[in-house]
Amino acid sequence: MLVAIDGPAGSGKSSVARAVAERLGLVNLNTGATYRAVALVALEENLDLDDGVALAAVGARVDLAATGASYAGEPIPEDALRTPEVSAAASRVSAHPELREILVERQRAAARATEASGGAVVEGRDIGTVVLPEADLKVFLLASPEERARRRALQTGREEELERIRKAMQTRDKRDSERETSPLKPAPGAVVLDTTSLSLEGVVSRVVELARERRGERRSAVEGPPGDEASPRNAPRRAL
Repeated sequence: MLVAIDGPAGSGKSSVARAVAERLGLVNLNTGATYRAVALVALEENLDLDDGVALAAVGARVDLAATGASYAGEPIPEDALRTPEVSAAASRVSAHPELREILVERQRAAARATEASGGAVVEGRDIGTVVLPEADLKVFLLASPEERARRRALQTGREEELERIRKAMQTRDKRDSERETSPLKPAPGAVVLDTTSLSLEGVVSRVVELARERRGERRSAVEGPPGDEASPRNAPRRAL
């Protein structure tokens, strides 16, 4: 089973994806780590952040697994990917179509590699629209700009920079939603959840409930009703 969770920064997708994956016994894949990995390498090697071809060459050496991102076979520590400098650079490099094309294939391969062991919860900004449009469940998380900034400030321990964080998110939202390649938007058929006033447990429980419903429908479609050996694999899903 493949679950796609998309949404802007601070919408709660990372926390939700981790918890949902744990409850469903699935692998958790954070695709944002691949863009951060490229940004980190680009900064370390003094590459031009506007050189899409050079960035794509770096992306071709990035891999993704449940343990995180790696470059040239070497795992990259999560804290190295979460610095303000890398976050800002990741926003810039992610706009390049040449890089996105490469990383989408790396992300797609990582997700499909998990299917033999049950599947994955894959989080990002274009999972349901581009990376895995065939995902069994597609969820798009939203939250108010103020709440998203508050969450990110608490997460990073920079509460005194709340206004700066809010403005940075606003800039990132504009760039992500207006880019020509893979703009940030809900996928067709995605369940849109506004998490502004919801607890983490409330969001996780809802996504788990939806995933279990889809998993049951998938099994029914494959097995068919008792005595019906000709039941189609792609039976229509029950409306939410």
